[in-house]
Amino acid sequence: MSSFRFRFALLAGAIAALLLVATGIYAWRLTTHFNFDRLDRELRNLGAANLDRVVGDEHWRRVETALRSVSGADRSPGYAISVINYGRPVYQSPQWPSGIDFEAVKPAETYEGGRDLAATPQPPRSGEPISPRNPALPRREPRFFTTRADGGTWRVAVMGNPYTIFVLAANIDEFDAGLAGLRRAFLAALPAALVLVGAGAWLLAGWALRPLHALTQAAERVTARGLDQRIEAPNNVREFQRLVQVFNEMLDRLEKSFHQATRFSADASHELKTPLALLQAELEEALATAPAGSPHQQTCTSLLEEVHRLKAIVQKLLLLSLADSGRLEIHREPTDLAALLTNVIEDSAALAPTLTIETNLAAGVMVESDAVLLEQALQNLAGNAIKYNRGGGKIQFTLRVVSCVAFVEVGNTGSGIAAEDRPRMFERFFRGDRSRRRGSAAGVGLGLSLSREILRAHGGDLKLEASRDDWTQFVASLPCIA
Repeated sequence: MSSFRFRFALLAGAIAALLLVATGIYAWRLTTHFNFDRLDRELRNLGAANLDRVVGDEHWRRVETALRSVSGADRSPGYAISVINYGRPVYQSPQWPSGIDFEAVKPAETYEGGRDLAATPQPPRSGEPISPRNPALPRREPRFFTTRADGGTWRVAVMGNPYTIFVLAANIDEFDAGLAGLRRAFLAALPAALVLVGAGAWLLAGWALRPLHALTQAAERVTARGLDQRIEAPNNVREFQRLVQVFNEMLDRLEKSFHQATRFSADASHELKTPLALLQAELEEALATAPAGSPHQQTCTSLLEEVHRLKAIVQKLLLLSLADSGRLEIHREPTDLAALLTNVIEDSAALAPTLTIETNLAAGVMVESDAVLLEQALQNLAGNAIKYNRGGGKIQFTLRVVSCVAFVEVGNTGSGIAAEDRPRMFERFFRGDRSRRRGSAAGVGLGLSLSREILRAHGGDLKLEASRDDWTQFVASLPCIA
């Protein structure tokens, strides 16, 4: 899945590239039109002075000579002319391109300036000066077209007056070569321009998304110890100011609610400790005075077990509330992790004598830890391995070190954890289907949450590494002493 920045930059770059290409095409068309318009004006001006009156063959030879001097003697013919007087051809350049057919293109039947055809004056005689008595003949609107002939490209102007048709053709091979060079230069520069446009769009997208990056970084810093994080609203980006304001207000409500929930959990756990201790003392005294084997003794024993269970839950809740608020006190000291894990294994063997316990412990693994809390976390893992095992099953404890990180693996046989339950295994009070089927004796879903919080408080973590049909394994990690 592509990032928003990539899509934004791609879209901006594509739009800029389309605009660049469209501008290039428009500029190309405009340049071509401008050059053709300039050439047409030049052809019109060259022919206009020769159409004021009807002239003879010698005049057109002189025009031919003059045009040859304009185009240059060392170049291929630049101009060629063909003249028809009173419907009869009177002159044609020796180098006239044979492929030019102007018969189908006649000059317009309208005169320049909109003069009436019926008012056409008589033509002055050859060589007779133009005067008010003998005015210049009106000129027809010229027609222009481009054609290929004799291996070259020609721009042809068909002009005339009421009695003469004058065709003037200009070779535009150099003109086309210049336009082709311009086109090649544009196409050569286009890839570099597109790269620059793409890079600019990428940088622009990054600049536009900077407030979102700041918002993301602030959200990442929001933890139980960082709920006081706030984002400074950018003064120069008005569109993001409201978003930042709403986010900060949300953090205010979240911080307030979290502190209230944490205080309630801690206060409730603390307040429950005293009555539970009194209840435990009363039950122990009643149990001591109850006749052996009597229903009263059995009732007191059952109630005392529930009180011990409630005390364990209250203690876990208190530890979790302290971890949430960042006030969980860790008294670190060098601890032999292998020795600590050996105590856990011995307790597991005593609690589950029917299970096979396999061990593979690296020796001399030292960690900085609170031994009491760390042992409690490992006891929770071992307890789960016992609770959710099958009859005659196996528990495997492994301790290994990789790059100065200690890994404690606790695996057990038994039904695997359902795929839909795995993402929620460390949620508080969550129990999968197996836990619910086993009833309340299986726990209330706090052990894994508490173990992970304890390990994270030590700079480590707890993860579910594998869960398949007959095997489930958790891995606890801790930084060890080098």
